Amino acid sequence: MRRNVSRGARGNPALTFGIAGGGFALLYILSEPIQGVLAGRGFTPPSAFLLLFVVGGFLGGALVARLLWGRLDGERSPVRGAGVGALVGLLALPVLFYVLELALVAVDGNPFEPIPGASPGIQLGSDLLMFLLAPLLLGVLGLIVTYGATVVVGALVGYLLVRE
Repeated sequence: MRRNVSRGARGNPALTFGIAGGGFALLYILSEPIQGVLAGRGFTPPSAFLLLFVVGGFLGGALVARLLWGRLDGERSPVRGAGVGALVGLLALPVLFYVLELALVAVDGNPFEPIPGASPGIQLGSDLLMFLLAPLLLGVLGLIVTYGATVVVGALVGYLLVRE
């Protein structure tokens, strides 16, 4: 059974990174409710908004791994696999925030404040720039919040995918 799982993971590294990213996000958002249970306060489930982190973690890990794993020859050696995996873990976090930003746009419309007196072209350019840059900034800040754990998880998955 272990060989089948290992063979399946190696055969589809993008799915493996996606599962790792979604699993990490799920554990991260469940950490507070679990601490509540351990402290005797009972279990309070995470909000639906926080569950978007799980979707974003899965999509981020899978999409970035699909783009990078083969192109950077992650399967060449365990060290290279760990390096490419760490890069996947680093770059997957902004994808999560793009998912959250798209969900916010779908629910509330444009999340950015209008610029007073700006022409429609300037406003559109500003909104587009904010749409592209805000998730990148939030991704960097997310590394601080998770203590870089997304990079560590990515490196570990990359290493394990290549290790004999």
